[in-house]
Amino acid sequence: MRLITHNMLSCNIKGVKNGFPLKIEAEKVIEKEVDFNPDFLRHMFAKIEWKALVEAARSMGYAELPEDSPDATVIESADETFLRKLHHALLELHLEEGALVCPETGRKFPVNKGIPNMLLHEDEVKQTVCIDLRKGNEPTRIRSPKDRVLMQDVCIDLSLQVP
Repeated sequence: MRLITHNMLSCNIKGVKNGFPLKIEAEKVIEKEVDFNPDFLRHMFAKIEWKALVEAARSMGYAELPEDSPDATVIESADETFLRKLHHALLELHLEEGALVCPETGRKFPVNKGIPNMLLHEDEVKQTVCIDLRKGNEPTRIRSPKDRVLMQDVCIDLSLQVP
């Protein structure tokens, strides 16, 4: 899993208000070379949560990024040295084995062969209300993602969230 992916993930357990950033517990980190594209990096910079990226990179043993986020105007004129460090952190570092940890609940999501398993247990899923339009039935409570998939052809998923 690349750090660019990690920077977009958050814990989605019901009741969790602050599920970002996920902490990284790295067991195996590998580096995979990727073509350098400065324009892509400049474009992605605005979408990156800088503190989360720096913390994630350091948890994987890479400490070359500055603690404070560079100004957006600096990125436009940034020298290649800085952009290469950003490129390495975002795209070339891969968490191959380990876990992502919810900062609020401590729930660990395993990462195996570079793939994070973010599936929730049944009791962690937000309930979804579906209505069977063909039969005009009362709303049906769907308690697991498996049930939801089975009913997709006959339901509209309203994804109601009760505060």
